[in-house]
Amino acid sequence: MTPIALCSDDYAQNPGIDAGILALLAAGRLTAVSCFSTSPHWQSVSAPALRPYREQADIGLHFNLTEGFGAATPSLNAVILRSLLRRMNLQTVEQQLERQLDAFEEGYGQAPDFIDGHQHVHQFPGVRQIVLKVIKRRYADHPLWVRNTMPANPAWGGKPQILKYLGGQALAKELTAARIASNAGFAGVYGFDQEDYAACFKVWLDAAQPGMLIMCHPATEPYPHDEIAQQRVVEYRFFQSEQFAQMLAAAQVKLSRLSHPVSNPI
Repeated sequence: MTPIALCSDDYAQNPGIDAGILALLAAGRLTAVSCFSTSPHWQSVSAPALRPYREQADIGLHFNLTEGFGAATPSLNAVILRSLLRRMNLQTVEQQLERQLDAFEEGYGQAPDFIDGHQHVHQFPGVRQIVLKVIKRRYADHPLWVRNTMPANPAWGGKPQILKYLGGQALAKELTAARIASNAGFAGVYGFDQEDYAACFKVWLDAAQPGMLIMCHPATEPYPHDEIAQQRVVEYRFFQSEQFAQMLAAAQVKLSRLSHPVSNPI
């Protein structure tokens, strides 16, 4: 059985996302959860609800530069442009990362198992160097892993290649040089527009290799001001289905944590 990780992003963004992720954790169908510690509900509601799953799944920080939860923030395009032009205020980025880690630890009660980025901002030029700097200083005695977005199948085109060249490849090399753990191949990238989500998942499973990471975005119901709200429900229904379990078995894949590789009951 090939061990891979399945990570749900955007935890604490809204109640529908939280409900979906918590239900899938309870069913043993996720092995990682990426969390917004900037959410107004993180400290009081979302973080406490995750604590019972500490031994079951990796819980990490979804480093956030673009989701304001009602407040003004730069757009993703603005962040990308500034990073490519080397016009990011890196001191501000470092302060934001430190504050988000502080909030994560205060709410969850311990350090994150991993760090990634909302809309993959953690891999952009300048930002990734700050992430590595803070990890080395803050977590020298606490091993964690960082997501890289190198496609699990090098032949995949479109968005997977965009992510690769928008910092994914560079981050993977820098993580190796810094001896910081990471996933072995990345999947889950698509246009959030597929009714037949199982067909997408089949493609990703076909590329399974030990330590591969698949990201997902489930929710029990759509919420306003969320561009992918409807697709989240499609994903949630798939992961709750018997078809999902059957596909894992047929592909000889087991779900596992990247930090503590153990077999999942599915």
